[in-house]
Amino acid sequence: KRVLVKFPSQAMWPLAWLRNSSNKERSSTGEEIFLGAIKSLQKSKNQEMHNLLVASKSLCKYLIDLAKYNPKDANARSFSVRPWKGEVELSAFIPPVQAALSILPALLGRGKTYDATQTLVPRMRSFSPVVTVMASKARPKKVKVYVIPARQFRSRLPPSGTNNSSSRAQSGDIGEIHFLLKQEAKGDLRKDARVQDLNNVINRLMVTASSPSRRTATQQRRLHLRTFAVTCLSEDCGILEWVPDTQSLRSLVGASYNPQAAPFSTRRRGKRMSGF
Repeated sequence: KRVLVKFPSQAMWPLAWLRNSSNKERSSTGEEIFLGAIKSLQKSKNQEMHNLLVASKSLCKYLIDLAKYNPKDANARSFSVRPWKGEVELSAFIPPVQAALSILPALLGRGKTYDATQTLVPRMRSFSPVVTVMASKARPKKVKVYVIPARQFRSRLPPSGTNNSSSRAQSGDIGEIHFLLKQEAKGDLRKDARVQDLNNVINRLMVTASSPSRRTATQQRRLHLRTFAVTCLSEDCGILEWVPDTQSLRSLVGASYNPQAAPFSTRRRGKRMSGF
């Protein structure tokens, strides 16, 4: 609870799965943690962060419902959704991306602790009304979010209880952020989150090597693991940070081998997998 009170914007994402757990004991514990933090923030007259934690419940439910939704047409590649409406604007939440969920140690102790986050990370303005259904077996959903500069965030905050964000692109937007909403039928996304945590530890070890020569060699070769944020919303549902400029193994294999073509046809062999 103390972590949630001190860093509500960041801590609400990794604690969301506990609140929405299918296990009653875990769910009640998560609800108790959030309610305790909400009361503490209200007692300290921090209405902004109080409203944020109150609205986080409906936002997580919105994302979980999207992850679990199956279109009536099994072959549909996209479907339309209604925009999320809560007690606060969507821009009040920091996006669940790795850059935003990392606390900068240099900012700790300066002013308000709940502002100790990356100041250059864009803020989410609104979800796109069109959600793309991916073609893989689990049928995850690709969600597009319109973003605004971080410096415009506070100037856009409306009075509490209103939400007027348009679900279409606007002139003030600086781009888009994409996420993958996924429901695991038999797996557990918490394992994926722990793998990314391990990869982040490996990156830190390579940067802070004990030997100067090893550290210099690591920097010269630019050795690092490309990581992304995996935020669990429940045991079987989560939101994954979309990694741009990447290809799935299935698409690479499909481009290099076509089993439906004739055995000695050049179309059967496809393209050579090179350049990566």
